[in-house]
Amino acid sequence: MTKLMPIGVFARATRLSVRALRNYDRLGLLVPARVDPDTGYRRYSVDQFPRAGLVRRLRELEVPLPEIAQILAADTPEQARAVIERHRDRVAAWAARLDEIAGRLDAVLAEPGRVPGWLHVYERWRPAQLTAGMLVRTPSGGLADALASGFARLFAGLAAQGIAPAGPAGTRYLGDDLDAAEWEVELFVPVERPPRPTATIAAGELAGCLLAATVHEGGYDDVETAYRSLGRWIAEQDRVLAGPAEERYLVPPAPGVPTAALRTEIAWPVRPPAGPPRPGDQDTK
Repeated sequence: MTKLMPIGVFARATRLSVRALRNYDRLGLLVPARVDPDTGYRRYSVDQFPRAGLVRRLRELEVPLPEIAQILAADTPEQARAVIERHRDRVAAWAARLDEIAGRLDAVLAEPGRVPGWLHVYERWRPAQLTAGMLVRTPSGGLADALASGFARLFAGLAAQGIAPAGPAGTRYLGDDLDAAEWEVELFVPVERPPRPTATIAAGELAGCLLAATVHEGGYDDVETAYRSLGRWIAEQDRVLAGPAEERYLVPPAPGVPTAALRTEIAWPVRPPAGPPRPGDQDTK
């Protein structure tokens, strides 16, 4: 029997917000595999990942929700493409973005038939680690630029204090609301001694914890596979999320490094199931 997961895990795995999932349920775009008749809590199946990914990608392309419903209900690819063609006509005025949108739509339509390529998930104990870090707040669309700028300032500040990194740099995503106007992201670099706090750098520590992790290879356009793999594994192993998502850049972007060579560990702090669910891991009506 396919394992079901609470809405909080499904939201993290598909990179959709809990609020969006509830809305898609009301609209019939993405209905939970099961709704508890007593509590109303929604539970989802890993088999729903492709549909969730299609909805998310179409929303990224600014396809209106009523037209997404038409695409999902289409009997043939031609009917779905007809809906997309109408949308393409509307956005033709956005000449700078038209080529990108047109080039991605056919690939998005093909996604429902694609079987996810699950990544290997493993558990590891992360000992407590001193860090130098900083917080950045950025719209989701500006995340890449904000991280690049933030890490440049962070590494420059460490070099000025004569402190070398003691391991790969990383980020922690501190909020669960992916629809928020701004995301709050913690940038961190492991260090052997605490840095002197400045306007740029804050001394911190990552607590020791058990991590469920996988390694994403290549660029970040298809990083969803890593998050889905973690969501599936957590559902199958009955683990409970115990903290925000973390990314460690084992092979980070750098001049001369091809995209295919990038390596990123995606990890979630977890604990075995015990006690009541954590806020956000269960649904509230």
